[in-house]
Amino acid sequence: MPIRRPLVPPSIEVAAMVCCAATVTSVAALAGPFVLALALWIAGAVLAWGWAGMLALPAPKGTAVILYAGSLALVLSPLLEQRPGLTWVAGALALALIAAFVHQLLRVDGRPRIVESISSVALGLGVMTCGVLLIPLSGTTQGAALVVATVAGAAASAVSDVLGRWQRMRPWLVPLALLVGGGTAALVGLGLGEPWTIFLLAGVVAGGVSHALRSVNGALPTMAHPRPRLVMAVCSLLVTGPVAYAVALALLPGFSLA
Repeated sequence: MPIRRPLVPPSIEVAAMVCCAATVTSVAALAGPFVLALALWIAGAVLAWGWAGMLALPAPKGTAVILYAGSLALVLSPLLEQRPGLTWVAGALALALIAAFVHQLLRVDGRPRIVESISSVALGLGVMTCGVLLIPLSGTTQGAALVVATVAGAAASAVSDVLGRWQRMRPWLVPLALLVGGGTAALVGLGLGEPWTIFLLAGVVAGGVSHALRSVNGALPTMAHPRPRLVMAVCSLLVTGPVAYAVALALLPGFSLA
């Protein structure tokens, strides 16, 4: 009887995708909130394009439409204020969730796996909301630098995942993700003249969170295909939004999003 081995996605490809997405996000953050919102909407479009396929969901076309519209509403909501903020994000997320339930009512396929479908769409919208938290940060020099450091830490952890191709290195992937994530973010902070110790913390947490998402999704059978791998790469950056937002609120001296 042949031995069944767990599916391991090609980490080099995923790492390259994460690094490309991190580069685009960093440049957009330095350019300002409106450019970053555009970059995040592109990321949301990628998520909507492949989310149903990655999770093998029923009604993939309807799911994609909800995620496309929801991502657009979410990235536009911080820009409705005079200064980019999060006042309208909760409303945009609520409307997107209502649309997800209406979509289920309109299904004509007998609604198989309805709970799985709704919860997965809600999860996709939640991941996109995490990325939206980066938009207000890009309105200041310190905040934009923190965004760059955070996504750079996540990208560095993706590069360290390549070592998982060797069985002996797999137990060390988590500490390596924390180490390289924090080190890369600290170097970004030093290069931009910002407090590197605070950026170090953001990089450590971002590296760990990003690695955790790739570890969970990497076991999916659909990861044998390029589209789900691209979605996973984009999501592993979007989930770092709360990390940068929390660090900015709690630790950056004199920083306020009010």
